[in-house]
Amino acid sequence: MSVPLNAEIISEALEARHLKAVGVLGFTILMWDHAITFADEVQIIWGRPKNLLTCFFLLNRYLTPVGFVVSIVAYSLPSWLFIVHRCEHFVRYEGAMTAVGIQVVGLMMFLRIRAMYCDNRYIVIFVALLLFVWVAIGAWLLSYSVAVPHSPFIHLCRLEFSDSIGGLATAWAWVPLCYDTVVFALTLNRTLPLIQNQEAGHIVHTLFTDGVLFYSVMCAINLIFTIMVVRAPQGLKYITGQLTVSPTCPDHEFPASSYPRPPSSIRSR
Repeated sequence: MSVPLNAEIISEALEARHLKAVGVLGFTILMWDHAITFADEVQIIWGRPKNLLTCFFLLNRYLTPVGFVVSIVAYSLPSWLFIVHRCEHFVRYEGAMTAVGIQVVGLMMFLRIRAMYCDNRYIVIFVALLLFVWVAIGAWLLSYSVAVPHSPFIHLCRLEFSDSIGGLATAWAWVPLCYDTVVFALTLNRTLPLIQNQEAGHIVHTLFTDGVLFYSVMCAINLIFTIMVVRAPQGLKYITGQLTVSPTCPDHEFPASSYPRPPSSIRSR
C-alpha cells in the first residue's frame, strides 16, 4: 500500500511545483509590464485630473498585483495543514480577485466601445448585456468553487470548480474570450476602414495595433485554459488560469483623453 501512496504524494508535489512556477511566471510578466509602462502611467494618469475611468484603471493596476502576491503565498503556506476549513473560504477570495481583475478591464473596454459607437446605442446595449452575462456567469461559477484536496504532506491551497457542474466550468475561460472577440471585432470595424483610407490618426492606429496585440495574447491564453480544463489531469486543470490575470494591465488600457470622444473627434486626431 505504501507504493501507491508515495506515488500519489510525489504526483501532488509535482503539481504544486508546477502551479507555483506558473504563478511566479505570471506575476513576473505582470510586474515587468508595470515597470515598462510606469513612465506612461505617471504622464497620463498622475499628471491629469482623475475621473471614473482613471479609478477603474488604478483599481485594476494595483489590486491585481496584491491579489497575485497573496495567492502565491497561499501556494506554500504551511499553516493550511492546520486550518483546512479556511482554505475553503480563501479559494473564493482567490477566484473573486481574479474575476475583479479581469472584469474591470472588460468594463474599461466597454467604455471604449461606448465612446467609439456613441452614434449606435444598439451596439452599446449589446456589449453591455454581454458584460452583464459574463459577470453573472463568473459569480455563479464562484459559488461552486472548492479547495483542491491534498494529502497532509502538501501545503497548498488552490481553487477548482466542483465536479457537479461538469464541463460548464470551461465557461470561466470561454465566456471572457467571447466578450473579447466581440470587442475586438467592433474595434476593427471602426478603426480598419480609417487605416485603409489613410484617414487614421495616432489614436486610431494605437487602438488598432494594441487591440490586436491584447486580443492575440488573451485569445491564446484562454484557448489553452479551456483545453486544459477539459483535457488536463485533475490537478493541472486550472493551472493556466493564473495567466489570465497577467495581461489585464496592457498599455492600451491607459485611459487616454480620447476615450470619451465621439468617432468624428477620434478621426480628426
